[in-house]
Amino acid sequence: MNLPVIIDIIIGLVFIYLTLSLLASEIQELIATVLQWRAEHLKKSIEVLISGGSEGAKDSVQFERVEYLANEIYTNPIIKDLNQAAKGIFSEGFRSVTHRLGDFCRRLTGIKNVFGNKSSGPSYIPAESFSASLLDTLKISILMRSLSKTRLERFKDLQLAQIQIIGEGLNLPESTKPIIEQEFGWLTAEFNRVVEDYKNDLGSLNNSLDRMSEKLGFYINDSQVYLPETELGGREFQRQMAFVKASFDSEFEREALRSQLQPSLSNLLNTVRKVRKTQGTVAEIMEDKEDSPIYKQIQETLDGMPESLKRSLYILAQRAEGGGGDTQVQLQRFQKEIEIWFDQSMERASGVYKRNARGVAILLGTAIAVAANADSINIINRLSKDSMLRSTVNLYAKQLVEKNASTKLDNVTSLTKVQNQVDRALDNVALPLGWSEPNRLKLDTQGNLFLPALMSKLFGWILSGVAISMGASFWFEALSKIINIRNAGKKPPSATES
Repeated sequence: MNLPVIIDIIIGLVFIYLTLSLLASEIQELIATVLQWRAEHLKKSIEVLISGGSEGAKDSVQFERVEYLANEIYTNPIIKDLNQAAKGIFSEGFRSVTHRLGDFCRRLTGIKNVFGNKSSGPSYIPAESFSASLLDTLKISILMRSLSKTRLERFKDLQLAQIQIIGEGLNLPESTKPIIEQEFGWLTAEFNRVVEDYKNDLGSLNNSLDRMSEKLGFYINDSQVYLPETELGGREFQRQMAFVKASFDSEFEREALRSQLQPSLSNLLNTVRKVRKTQGTVAEIMEDKEDSPIYKQIQETLDGMPESLKRSLYILAQRAEGGGGDTQVQLQRFQKEIEIWFDQSMERASGVYKRNARGVAILLGTAIAVAANADSINIINRLSKDSMLRSTVNLYAKQLVEKNASTKLDNVTSLTKVQNQVDRALDNVALPLGWSEPNRLKLDTQGNLFLPALMSKLFGWILSGVAISMGASFWFEALSKIINIRNAGKKPPSATES
């Protein structure tokens, strides 16, 4: 057997593998669609991420928390909107049939529906969508804002108490005291208004401090009108109020003040983890707030967080704080850290899915090989003995490659295009497949199977099953390369070579 014949046999074998791989791809895609493999794997991967890995949720309580939080993330509008379905009678009808088939298969196998009362979920979630939905579900921004409001309220009370002590310490005449008290009453009302505006989200923390500094300046100027600087009390008032005002106006004091009023992410997540050193912050959240709807909502969210997630978010928060900046900047960096964390986890999950899909592909390929009696050893024998079959298969293989020279089987459209061309080719060529007489198992004179023939058939089926599992894209690229090599070898020599 010369080399061209061997190459023709290889081309014929690869063409048959490509034909069966296309069929396997369609069947596997249909099964994946009906059983929601991609969407289910994504949901389970997110649960693994939340639980801190395969060893994260060992007890039932933590497992329930993981499952509950994953369901909450999926019901968040940011994620929910990703699961958009095509409209129309045919699309909705097909979707309804696939969902019912999926439910039937789950009931038959006893597999739990990871989507709860929903039939499906998104097959892909962008990292930024997951990060935004997680922070929104955990209400991190609301909690930090609540802490900041509480701290600003306390800061206001401390400042007013300090100013009141300064005023009461002055040796004022009876005629001046009511005027100073009136000015202090005005300052108290203005400070309260600034804090109330901040609580109603009508300004930033820095803007609120600027407003309080401005009101304090008005109070000092108006009070000094009734406190002549020449008197000892007036000079002492001016000196002490200058220190109070400096806590607002000094660049360094303002930075320190913002740090005190704005809770850091790591401090907040330490609070969630109930670390001993931050029990003061825990008291800030809980004090006089147990009847507040916001408090109850936050407390429910914190109680539902699995311990593994608290640890992971605490580490990410420390990374986000490394670059400094105010709370908003830290929150943005924190969200980026969660996106990186999610992407890294999804890369590992993608590898797991591919390994699982490969295992299913081998089983499916072997089943197709047995059903179609695609015995690689028999196929090679038939191609080597039947020159007409060999040349016909090679002709169609060459035409397929030439028509799709720039095509890559990496999407449904290209797969369908090549599948249609292969189907037309199969109408005109009888491949050595099926259970016709030439492909059947050989029997002895008494109708018994020859053991060597049976072993050969089993080995041929397994070999074909593994080959089919390699995928249509692999065999199409291999077919293109082999035909290109054969064509290059058939080129006539150039004039210079002759």
